Amino acid sequence: MASRKPTASLLLVVVLSSLLLYWGWWLYRAVWHTLNEAMPDVGGLAWYILGVLVMLATLWGVAYLNYRLAFRRWLPRRSTQPYYWTWQCLLAWLLFELLQRRTEYEPGFVDENMLVTLVLTVFILVYGYIADAFHTRREQIQLMQQKTAAELALLKTQVNPHFLFNALNTIYSEAQRVENETVAQLIGQLAGIMRFSLQESTKPRTSIENELQFLEKYLALQRARLPQNDQLRLSTELDWDGQPAFIAPLLLIPFVENAFQYGISLVQPSYIDLTVRVDNGQLSMHLVNSRPANPSSKGGMGTGITNARQRLKLLYPDRHQLRISPTPDSFVVTLTLNL
Repeated sequence: MASRKPTASLLLVVVLSSLLLYWGWWLYRAVWHTLNEAMPDVGGLAWYILGVLVMLATLWGVAYLNYRLAFRRWLPRRSTQPYYWTWQCLLAWLLFELLQRRTEYEPGFVDENMLVTLVLTVFILVYGYIADAFHTRREQIQLMQQKTAAELALLKTQVNPHFLFNALNTIYSEAQRVENETVAQLIGQLAGIMRFSLQESTKPRTSIENELQFLEKYLALQRARLPQNDQLRLSTELDWDGQPAFIAPLLLIPFVENAFQYGISLVQPSYIDLTVRVDNGQLSMHLVNSRPANPSSKGGMGTGITNARQRLKLLYPDRHQLRISPTPDSFVVTLTLNL
């Protein structure tokens, strides 16, 4: 196998060199060779080749900028697609005007300039679709790698989960025996959270009922650990119309965790307002939390939200809208999702 690589490379060099020599010979006969043995205009040919290279580089640059600034911003969303196609019309107009200026606005070149404009515009459009396909493919590969790494990390942390569940059930039974219902409920909620995290997280989808129940258990544990005082306000509303719907598991919890991590202070006034509604297959979440000056929790957006944003982009393309609006005093997350 090692001896094949040099042979293939040598073959490529020979064929490419022969092709370039062949093209050079024909170029010499067509451009340089004249009947009166005149000296070739090397400078003119060099400027011509340089002009072609500059034109190709400029065209590639325009196609790249169109993809980065216009294609990915306007085309994926149906509501903004007219902006993209309006931009394409203006771009085609500009290209045509440049070609017209190059041919000094001669009427005889109008049809040729129109054809060239059409070819350049099609190239720019095709470049955007191909670049987006490669970009999406890379993101899918990265998501699969992240999922595999997360599953491996989860397996490493699953030190006999049946033992943990049995231990929690034992503590739960003991709490009930001594009639401590508060502790029993908290243990039951913790067991439910662990069970959902270990079992449902490996599935591609879970019912919206399970997801909301998971959120309710998490919120109950958070309420139990936080002090009851006037400086701390937690307002939550989880509403579901009862219609069957499914969602990627653990999709909403990063936003809620982020709110408790960065929005709650035990020494300063703070609050969290959470509303989640599911109606006719449409999920809407509005989450607002304060941003108290807490030296131990600087910032307002952790890695969990970054991962959640990536999951939404890959799992629900064109089916979600996520707005994150940080201000000096609050952090607002608004999510609409077509389930």
